[in-house]
Amino acid sequence: TEMLQQLISELQQQRRGWNPPALSAGALSVVRGDAGNLPLRAESVDAVHWGAAMHCVPDAEAGLREAMRVLRPGGKLYATTFLRPLPDLVFRFFTLPELEAMAYAAGFGRGDGAVVEVRRLGPVYGVLRVVKG
Repeated sequence: TEMLQQLISELQQQRRGWNPPALSAGALSVVRGDAGNLPLRAESVDAVHWGAAMHCVPDAEAGLREAMRVLRPGGKLYATTFLRPLPDLVFRFFTLPELEAMAYAAGFGRGDGAVVEVRRLGPVYGVLRVVKG
C-alpha cells in the first residue's frame, strides 16, 4: 500500500498544474478502493477508467458490476487488459468474447444509447469500451 499511496500522492501533485478548460475545480477525483466494492454512491460517476488492470483484479466480473452501479446513465467505462494466449499463471487473462460477455452480464448494453465494444490492440492487448444506457 505504500507504493499505491505514493502513486496517488504523485498524481494529486501533477493535477495541481493541470488547467484544461473542460475541467472545473473539483471535477476530477482520484478514489482508492476495491474494484468489487467501490466507495461511491450509485449513479454518481460520469466515467471510469480501468487501465491495464482488469487482469489484476481477483473478481473482474464484480468490478464490472460495480462500474455499472456507480456510472450515471450515459456514463462511460474504458477498460484495458491483456488477452490470451498469455497463460493464466499469476493473473487471469481474457478473450475478446469473454470481455464482451462479462460486460453484458454486468448489465451494460441495455437501454437507449447503450454501447458495448471490444477490440484488440496488437497481439495481446484488449480494450473494452462501454456507454451505460
